[in-house]
Amino acid sequence: MSHRQVLPALALGGLVLVPLWVQDSFFLNAMIHVFLLGAAAQAWNLIGGYAGQISFGHAAFFGLGAYTTSWLLSRHGVSPWGGLWAGAGVAIGVSLVLGYPTFRLRRHFFALATLALAEILRISFLNWEAVGAAVGLYLPLQYRNRLAYLMWDSKPPYYWTALGVVTLATAVAWVVDRHRAGRYLRAVEQDEDAAEMLGIPTRRYKLFAMGLSAALTAVAGGVYSLYVLYIDPYNVMASRISLLVVVIALIGGRGTVAGPLLGAPFIVLLNEYTRAWLGGRGAGVDFILFGLLVVLLSLYQPRGLVGLLNAFRAPPQPVPSGAGDDRPEPMQGASQEGEVVLRIRGVQKSFGGVWAVRGVDLDVRRGEILGLVGPNGAGKSTLFDCLTGFLRPDAGEAVADGVRLVGLAPHRVAWAGLARTFQNLRVFPELSVWDNVLCGVEHRGEGLWEATLREVPLPVQEEVAQLLRSFNLWEQRHQRAGELSYGQQKLLSLAMVVLRRPRVVLLDEPAAGVNPVLVEEMAQRIRALHAAGLTFVVIEHNMDFVTRTCHRVAFMAEGQVVTVGAPEEVQRDPRVLELYYGR
Repeated sequence: MSHRQVLPALALGGLVLVPLWVQDSFFLNAMIHVFLLGAAAQAWNLIGGYAGQISFGHAAFFGLGAYTTSWLLSRHGVSPWGGLWAGAGVAIGVSLVLGYPTFRLRRHFFALATLALAEILRISFLNWEAVGAAVGLYLPLQYRNRLAYLMWDSKPPYYWTALGVVTLATAVAWVVDRHRAGRYLRAVEQDEDAAEMLGIPTRRYKLFAMGLSAALTAVAGGVYSLYVLYIDPYNVMASRISLLVVVIALIGGRGTVAGPLLGAPFIVLLNEYTRAWLGGRGAGVDFILFGLLVVLLSLYQPRGLVGLLNAFRAPPQPVPSGAGDDRPEPMQGASQEGEVVLRIRGVQKSFGGVWAVRGVDLDVRRGEILGLVGPNGAGKSTLFDCLTGFLRPDAGEAVADGVRLVGLAPHRVAWAGLARTFQNLRVFPELSVWDNVLCGVEHRGEGLWEATLREVPLPVQEEVAQLLRSFNLWEQRHQRAGELSYGQQKLLSLAMVVLRRPRVVLLDEPAAGVNPVLVEEMAQRIRALHAAGLTFVVIEHNMDFVTRTCHRVAFMAEGQVVTVGAPEEVQRDPRVLELYYGR
């Protein structure tokens, strides 16, 4: 076993033994709260840390777990072993009902929706007689000291139960973090549009993370209700719980497995001992301290306590398996140049009466590099947006190898065989170069559980290694993408989209802002990939780059395709000279 496995095992073993040596009830009570709130924070971390969807309403799921477990036990005698999972199921259902419509929106709308949900549920339960309304629910005491009901007179059994809950939540987070799902959720957090265009079904993964998060939070809430033996909306659905969960993850380091584990003892013990020390005079002091800590960490170490620890050690350098030469392997069964692989007919798009794209007709032949040139505002990038699902055209159609693209979500366009880079750089800056490229694997047919429980197959990792070598990025594979030069990030963005060997690759100004040496390298990469069987459509203003790289050129102006032909022919066309150069 490596030290990465030994240390957590030793820590867990030490925590298991604590009640055998420590008899202080106050400390054990504090540790039970550390574990339960740490589990809820670990659960929140899945949606708020990895996926970047900030929730201010996790008290709702905590309370649903508590109420479901308590109600089933007190009214129907159902063992908490069943009640806890029933509560998890209820929380999953509510989270999906909330998430499905709100995940169509972005970030702050979701945060507001979760805040509203928590308050709506709290008020509803305050007035719902079936669950005790404002009086709350008392758990029956006759079930105490029976393992089947998880209720005891002493604190050590509750301590071990709560430790089991946080261990479960951490194990789930670890599995997600170590496999494809964690990588995809981080990509969604950093640039959802870029993740979509790589074929990642972003809403599906957000709903998956939301369901897992709600379920684990509900389990923590259910165990809490068994510990306190009495619940009402004020103690299991209070906004304070949501705040503590968020603060624990932020202070510890969101988007990491270790973050909530570090943040929970720091925040909860600070909270408990501050209140004990100050007594009634200390009301609100803990919130002042939390706010001060968040501000200080935001200014000096946004990655939280995990970031502080990482600053004192070198990052790990795992070397993935696989090697390859500098040439991409030819695509199997690539057709000869000439067959139409992408047919565009009558595509139109207007914004407030201004036509950005006006009836574009264009055929892209398999195995060619087609340049798309024209002045700024000609509608080139808007056409790409219409083809890839980011904008819905007002009229027209686009067909790629028999698949109609209009109306498809961007990830489904990617599944249909189109890939795209953007005019502005769209890499995932906090992911390593290696993980950026792995986000570009084929996602069609990839199941959620497969992505959660398994890593990318070894043959695909070997392809990634070969691709990075051919792009001269192998030595930088462990660097964060945001640390690369602008030109290297351009190369990386190309590597990300060609890994799955799409039918057509749409490149939006790949040479813009890049130094001449990397411009030539970009051209060489495009030509090498074309030789391997890929088809390209390239928007570019660098006419020397276009002339040396493209077989045909389509010139656009005022939202229309004016002419299509060989680069030299298009450059000599009088209409092009007038519209582009003003001659």
